[in-house]
Amino acid sequence: MIKNIPNQFGRSDLLSMLKDHCLDENLNAVLRSEPKEKSEFDFLYLPMDFKKFWEKERISNLGYAFVNFTSSSAALRFYKQYHKFEWPVPKNKKICEVTCAKTQGKEALTKKFKNKIFWCHSNEYLPVILAPPCDGVKNSGLVMVGKLAGQPKILKKK
Repeated sequence: MIKNIPNQFGRSDLLSMLKDHCLDENLNAVLRSEPKEKSEFDFLYLPMDFKKFWEKERISNLGYAFVNFTSSSAALRFYKQYHKFEWPVPKNKKICEVTCAKTQGKEALTKKFKNKIFWCHSNEYLPVILAPPCDGVKNSGLVMVGKLAGQPKILKKK
């Protein structure tokens, strides 16, 4: 789990950061001829503040994300690079925290979110499975998890 994410970050920003991290780790392992498990991830969910979107037409994340790395060694490498990381974002004083979430593993995370209804207008805000797992090199397809419901009736503007 990644905490203290700048609120203006979207899923694409986080995906880019994670892809770059995995690419760098995997290339460095090859250059050093180190046999180790690849750095790759197969699940990502960045919860968004949908109420703020529907009421104020501003979208922001809730400051945390669920990421599933495919090995504990890949998660540890991410932790070493990003725990206590200062985000390079103007007017942001948040310091990144990398912690263990209560729910662990792609299957458990998928089960947790697959029947959840997301009151949003775009698949861009749903949790995703990356297939094949993303290592920063190969293209991964995004499989949406959960149900898109659109704007809740109680918040519809008159």
